[in-house]
Amino acid sequence: MQNVLNLSFSFYDWLLVFMVTALGVFSAYTKDPQLKAVAATIPIPCGFAYIAVGLPMGTANAISGFMCFLYVHIVRILHYKAKVPIIPSIAAGLAFFVALGTFLMPRIPEGEPYFIAACVFDFVVGVIMFQTQRYKSGVRYKTPLPVYIKAPAIAGVVAGLMLIKRLMGGFCTSFPMMNSIVSYESRFSLGDQCRQLPLFLIAGPFMFAEMRYLETLLHLNHWIVLLCGYVLFACIYWPLNKELKRRNDTNYNAKK
Repeated sequence: MQNVLNLSFSFYDWLLVFMVTALGVFSAYTKDPQLKAVAATIPIPCGFAYIAVGLPMGTANAISGFMCFLYVHIVRILHYKAKVPIIPSIAAGLAFFVALGTFLMPRIPEGEPYFIAACVFDFVVGVIMFQTQRYKSGVRYKTPLPVYIKAPAIAGVVAGLMLIKRLMGGFCTSFPMMNSIVSYESRFSLGDQCRQLPLFLIAGPFMFAEMRYLETLLHLNHWIVLLCGYVLFACIYWPLNKELKRRNDTNYNAKK
């Protein structure tokens, strides 16, 4: 049971907890709703989860990116439409991710056609949503709690989420650890979080593919593979984020 729940953390597990906590603290004390959303979509937690799990990028990683997209919409719909409090909404979104991930994990084939198809699916969904999505702009907000209370609270939540890392297998890399923290800190601007996720769906598949083939074909060190993945992701994500910010500013000014 201990091995399944991963009660014994490795160095890389603790490193992942530290990185997610640091990003969580950043999102808590940043007022800009889009910057909060950026913290949830940059693949630092994803990359360190890849190091911690030690598995090559595969079909599960690509599918889990889309599942993370579904998670943020579940939280938004429950909290804004169904008027469910934010913490139960987040819990329901996480439960959906875990249930679907554990159901799919033993059933997903790992051949190249399936991996490529999952990456293409993510990319197409990301492009469509990026071009068509419309959400109400959020409210600028930062936590009133002092950092010496907020940081340990976030670290405790992240450490608790890490307990299911081994249970999720390849789905762990996009498990919404960071998104769950940002969902709470962005409870007044969940539309901005949903607006940002398509950028990950567009850039993520290219990162997944590069990392997979650098590892499986060239047998490079995991850290080199991760660094190369980050560089490619940033080259795609950065201009998309600038365009999204321009659209957000345009829409905001148009309403004034």
